[in-house]
Amino acid sequence: MENEKIESARIESATINLLTDFGFKRIFGTEAYKKNLIRFLNAFLKEYIGTIRDIDYRPTEQLGLMEKEKRLIYDVFCSTKKDDRIIVEMQKASQEFIRDRIIAYSARSISNSLKKGDRKYNFPKIISIILVDFELPDLKGSDRFMQRVTLRDDENQKFSEKVAFVLIDLTKFAAQTDFGQLPGAREKWCYVIKNMWRMSDSDIPAADTAFRELYDECKLSKLSDMEKEEYEKSILEYDDVKDAIEYNRRLARNEGREEGREEGREEGETHTRLLLARNMLAEGIAPAMIVRISGLTEEEVLALAQE
Repeated sequence: MENEKIESARIESATINLLTDFGFKRIFGTEAYKKNLIRFLNAFLKEYIGTIRDIDYRPTEQLGLMEKEKRLIYDVFCSTKKDDRIIVEMQKASQEFIRDRIIAYSARSISNSLKKGDRKYNFPKIISIILVDFELPDLKGSDRFMQRVTLRDDENQKFSEKVAFVLIDLTKFAAQTDFGQLPGAREKWCYVIKNMWRMSDSDIPAADTAFRELYDECKLSKLSDMEKEEYEKSILEYDDVKDAIEYNRRLARNEGREEGREEGREEGETHTRLLLARNMLAEGIAPAMIVRISGLTEEEVLALAQE
């Protein structure tokens, strides 16, 4: 049955889908292709922290200082030669606590970088880049696709440069857009991440050598047999998540209309998150992924798995 599902998940495309966990981490999270991450980071961060010449990948699993603290896993985590720490995350579905999540991820990186006896709290810069495949509420109705958040006081004076967040809304980049007409590197990076699996060689002008290299590295023909199997499973997971999200939205809308009260909507949201998690567990999706998509805690998901 699993092999049949994998076979049915094959897509008629020459290139991998960078919105999948496999695709995103292969192109941005591996030593062999780290030039792509460097180019991406320079497009978004150069004006803030200068040109990045090289990066070192750091462990993506971040444990707390105490055993009872929650374990966090980043998609990509690296440091520059200046020891700036950069977290890069891909989020496929809206989460109720996404702001709290990205703050917690940065805070864990800060706490893990502090050295015993350091009374000056000499931790490195922590910059989080969060790409989301859903509409960011703060950018709704706007042409803006990027939101940069820094620490400032109530008179907009700089409080600290040590922590910053960059949120990127990929839904602003429709597939029918002419890649060659995009105004800059930021827009081009967003477009290829959103649409790589739909693109063809002719979409990218010859002058855009970096993106032509990226296209070549994303070809399915570059994958080994084992990698193809991993990618196909990642496609299945991606499709299951997208289907579950759409079902969740329809159910939430229906229950919201039926209840017509705030309490009813809240109960409906809780119900649909639980239903979404149960459906994803039944499909064999990893609990860590379910936590990220459903908005439930790790403990709640594990409890559902034991039912």
